[in-house]
Amino acid sequence: MSIKFFRRRKASLTSFLAGVAALALTACGGGGSAAGSSKGGTLTIGISGDALNLDTSNCAPLIFCDVAYDSLTHISPKTGKVGPDLATSWKWVGNSHQKLELTLRKDAKFDDGTPLTGKAAAASVNSYLRAPGAFAALSYPIKEAKASGEHTVVISYSAPITERYALYLLAGQSSVGNIVGPVSAADRTKLRSSSDGIGPYKLDRAQTVKGVSYVYVPNDQYFNQSAITYSKIVLKPMSDPQSRLNALQAGQVDWAANLPTQDVKTVEKAGFTVSRGTLGSFYSLALLKRDSGPLADARVRQALSYATPRQDIVDALYGSEAVATSSMIPEGAEGYNAKDTDMYSLDLGKAKKLLSQAGYGSGLTLTVLDPAFFDPGSSLGQALKAAYAKIGVTLKLVPTNAPPGSVAQEAATGKYDAEILSNGGNGLSAAVNTMFIPSGIANPQKAPLDGTLAAALRQAALSAPADQGQKMVAATTILDKLVYAVPIASVPTLQAVDPKIQNVVGQYWSIEMDPFAPTASEAWAPGK
Repeated sequence: MSIKFFRRRKASLTSFLAGVAALALTACGGGGSAAGSSKGGTLTIGISGDALNLDTSNCAPLIFCDVAYDSLTHISPKTGKVGPDLATSWKWVGNSHQKLELTLRKDAKFDDGTPLTGKAAAASVNSYLRAPGAFAALSYPIKEAKASGEHTVVISYSAPITERYALYLLAGQSSVGNIVGPVSAADRTKLRSSSDGIGPYKLDRAQTVKGVSYVYVPNDQYFNQSAITYSKIVLKPMSDPQSRLNALQAGQVDWAANLPTQDVKTVEKAGFTVSRGTLGSFYSLALLKRDSGPLADARVRQALSYATPRQDIVDALYGSEAVATSSMIPEGAEGYNAKDTDMYSLDLGKAKKLLSQAGYGSGLTLTVLDPAFFDPGSSLGQALKAAYAKIGVTLKLVPTNAPPGSVAQEAATGKYDAEILSNGGNGLSAAVNTMFIPSGIANPQKAPLDGTLAAALRQAALSAPADQGQKMVAATTILDKLVYAVPIASVPTLQAVDPKIQNVVGQYWSIEMDPFAPTASEAWAPGK
C-alpha cells in the first residue's frame, strides 16, 4: 500500500465552461489518443504533482512508476481483487502464514533484456526494504525475500498475515512489489532519473524534462505486447486543478487527475468521463498520545467520536461524493463492516457522560497538529474545534505548511496529542500496520497494540483463506471501539477522462488509478 493525498480548491469553472462549447469531442488535440488505431497515438496525463524522483521507494504520485513497472501481483481496477502479474501462482509454506512462495513468469524480461528470476525478484524486494524512501516503512510485515528456485521466490513476514493483505502488499499500490532490475537493486541511485523495470513502457530520458514533461515509450521486451496500446505516454505535472481541467478542455491532456468534488456535475455535463476511486482519501483525527494523558482512556477517545458532526463536516467541506463514517475501514477495503459506519452517531449527551466518567467532566485541552497538506486552510481543524468546544474539549490547533515527510517527523516529536490526517482508504491490515502498531505513523509514543485486537488479527491470519474475510470484519469492530483515531469521512478520488478512451472504469477499487495493466482488456486504449 502506498499513502496518497490530494488537495481541494474553490476556483471557479468560468474558463472551463467558456471553452466547453467550442470543444469538438470527436478530436483530442494535444493528447492524440483518438488515433483510430488499437496501438498508437499518445496518452497525455495531467498529474497533480511532480515526482521527487523515479525510485520506486519514493515514487509519488505512483503513476510515474506504474507506467514502467509491473508488480508481482495485480489489482483489478474493476473488482479490487488481486490476481497474477509477474507472479502467476502462489502458495503458503507451512501453516504459520508467514512464508508465501510465488512462481514467476518465465517469459518476463527487464527493459534491458535481463530475464526475471527468483534471485532478481528477491534482490528487488530486499533492496526496497532497505531503501530510505518515504514508502519503504509501509511494507510491514514483509521481512525479506529469498529465491527458492530459478523462477520461484519466498516472501517472509515477521507476523502472520492474511492472504489478501499479503498479495496486496506485492501489488503496485504499495511499490514494494514493483520489481526493479538487478543493477538498480544493487544501486538504487540509478533509478532517480531512469526506469529499470518490467512494464509496458520505459522512460525516454532524452524527451523528458523534470517538472515539465515525462515521456515513456513502448518496451519491446514486455511479455504482453498486446497490452501496449499507445506509442507514447506523456505525464505533465500540473499542481493547479483548474489548469488540469483547462488542459483537458483544450485537448492538451486526455486525463485530468484528481478532479475537485464541486466540479463533477459540470464536467460530466460537458461529456467527459468521471471515474471514481472509492478508496481515494480517508480523513481522520489521529489520536497520537494513547499511552499517557487523557487520550490513554478509551472513554475520552469515544467521547470525541460521539461529538464529531460528521455529516455536517462532509456537507460543508467534501461534497456529495464523500461518505461520513464512524469506522476506520471504508467500503471496499479489507475488513469493511457496514454495521460500524454509524457506531458513533452524533450524541453530545453521551460524549459528556463519557468524559465525566473518565474524570474530565470539567473539560480538557488537546494540542493538535494541523498540516495544510492534509487540511488546506485548517477547515477541518476549525470544524472539529467548534464541535468539541460543545463538550468542554478545547483544541489548540498548530497549523503547518510543511511537506508530508517533515509533518511525520514533527508528529513524532511527542509535542502533540493528535494530528489531522488524510491517507488512502486502507483495509484493516493496512490501517493497523501503517498507523497503529508501535512503529506506525499515528503512534509516536509506540504504544502497544491492544491485546484483544492483536489476538483477533492473528486468529484471522491463521485461519483458512476462505474464513479470513469474516474474521477481519469482526476485528474491525474491535478497532472501531478502541478509537485510535476519530474517523470522519471517506472521500473518493475523482478522475476526468476523455470519453473516447477505452477500458476506463466508472468506479475503480485501487487507491490510485492505474491505466496500465498486464492484460489488454484492462489497459487503457485509444478510441477507434
